[in-house]
Amino acid sequence: MVHLKSLRIRQQILLLSVLSVFIPLFIIGLFSVLQARGQLSERYRAQVEDAALRINSTVFDITTSLYSSCDSLAKASYLSSLLGMDVPVSPRNSLYEQAEDTLSAMRVSNAAISTICIYTNNPNLPKGTHIIPVKNYEDMPWILTTDNKFRGDWQCLPMKDSWENPIYELSLIRQLSPKTAKYSAFLVVSLDHNYVKNRLLDSEYLVMASVDNTPTFYASESDWMQEFIPFPEDFSGDYYHYTGELRLNGVRQLARIITFLPYRTANRFYICVADDKAYGNINRITATYIFILVMVTLLPVFSVWIFSVYFDRRLQRLKTVMHQVRMGDYNISRFLGGDDELNEIYSDLTATVEKIEQDEARFYQGQIDRQKLINRQQEMEFKMLSNQINPHFLYNTLETIRMQALAAGCREVVSSIKLLGQSMHYVLENTGTDFTTLEKELLYTENYLSIQKLRFGNRINWRISLPEGFCLEAYKILPLLVQPVVENAVVHGLEKRKADGMIVIEIGEESPGLLTIRVADNGKGMMARELARVRERIALVEPDSAESIGLYNISQRIRLMYGIACGLIINSRQGEGTEVLLTIPSRKDEESGYGTGND
Repeated sequence: MVHLKSLRIRQQILLLSVLSVFIPLFIIGLFSVLQARGQLSERYRAQVEDAALRINSTVFDITTSLYSSCDSLAKASYLSSLLGMDVPVSPRNSLYEQAEDTLSAMRVSNAAISTICIYTNNPNLPKGTHIIPVKNYEDMPWILTTDNKFRGDWQCLPMKDSWENPIYELSLIRQLSPKTAKYSAFLVVSLDHNYVKNRLLDSEYLVMASVDNTPTFYASESDWMQEFIPFPEDFSGDYYHYTGELRLNGVRQLARIITFLPYRTANRFYICVADDKAYGNINRITATYIFILVMVTLLPVFSVWIFSVYFDRRLQRLKTVMHQVRMGDYNISRFLGGDDELNEIYSDLTATVEKIEQDEARFYQGQIDRQKLINRQQEMEFKMLSNQINPHFLYNTLETIRMQALAAGCREVVSSIKLLGQSMHYVLENTGTDFTTLEKELLYTENYLSIQKLRFGNRINWRISLPEGFCLEAYKILPLLVQPVVENAVVHGLEKRKADGMIVIEIGEESPGLLTIRVADNGKGMMARELARVRERIALVEPDSAESIGLYNISQRIRLMYGIACGLIINSRQGEGTEVLLTIPSRKDEESGYGTGND
């Protein structure tokens, strides 16, 4: 092992610099790069997972809506009687015409339906537009399954578009129950390919969707249409989830594959979302960080190396001159260069040589004034660091003031500060969270209304209406969703009212799985033109002004979290007040997730 004292000074400088500066700096920098890469990877993973969840929710919504639309047909008694008739049926038969008209109306009124037909082996029925008698079901493009036939089965069937080009459409096959047991019938409803494409289109990622272990019925890139999703591992479980690397078309991509069970059928749907730019961006940014780290590390190394070379040359020159003096040769240069300790040593050496030259036999009687006037100028810079009072500090300060007011007997001040403190505590509690309970949201809203009532007295009144047995604590919603709507009603609706202002908050479930929150006021209302302008601003992708920004933000938050099927509706009449209706899924605490259940 090489000892430090056996090395030259230049080598010691380089070695100590590497050990004490460059290696720790490189380790810290490398750790920072790895941390940044990990955070960047997590961000891309979260983006892909969010996109997959949105696609998953959309497909679930499409299939559930189509299944629900077919329930009335499956339960129609007139259709059961028609399909079970044992005598020849005329096309003008009332039951036959009713069935054809009903199927045609469903096809026209529902943009999601491409085709809707009933296939039956009853030879007594004439062939129509939607009712098709067949001799053998084996000639049909769909496959009969023995499991769950009456509840339905999703399949990807070959079809043709209006130009006779082959396409594949997701179809629901449900067995119907004719009144006569010797006949059978099947309802086949196909989803329109363009409708599915418009609902699932996402230009940023590659999106694939398939049902069971079959080729894809939808792919955002045509190369993957009717291809199998390349699962990286066994996917036979009920709920398959995977987030990680996939090789698609020879390209390493970050993919998210999730499963959901559709409504009332035994199928499994698989959604795959892949980002072909994620790993490239991560590697490119990581390479940039590493390049910066290398440059930051090499620049000091190069600077120390240059200094060590310069320092070593001067040291060697000093060593040579001293050896020359020791040998009795006083003909030396008077300048070494530089303005540091080495130059002072060299100056001392030249002064000594001069004295030796003047009087070698004498005792040194002169005093060498080697005092050096050192002027140090210190700049005192005082930076005013503004105390950033965070919300926690404000909340604690309000609590202190409340206790002081309580001790002083100021009950109204205590009540006001308590309401404000509870409001701030709710905001702090829900900062960075996705959901809160409906009970907490309404309590926060009541705190806000109580504060406003302290200001305006009888101008502000409110009433909360709930169905009997409705449990607020069981429902979860986005935080800060109701209070901004109520605040909008106070600021704009009741602004001109002198007394008896009323805000009504009604909550209920108008349909299964759908929660409605209605906020109405008896304020000044709006004219039709003003209402249309507000609705237009709320519907914009980006608001063109600060007006209606609160309602716009609420509408966007609902749509981003729950999909475009949910949102905000505003109605108003001048002189009669304004009503805002929020519609969101009725998510409860016991639910493991939204939109992934099966009956």
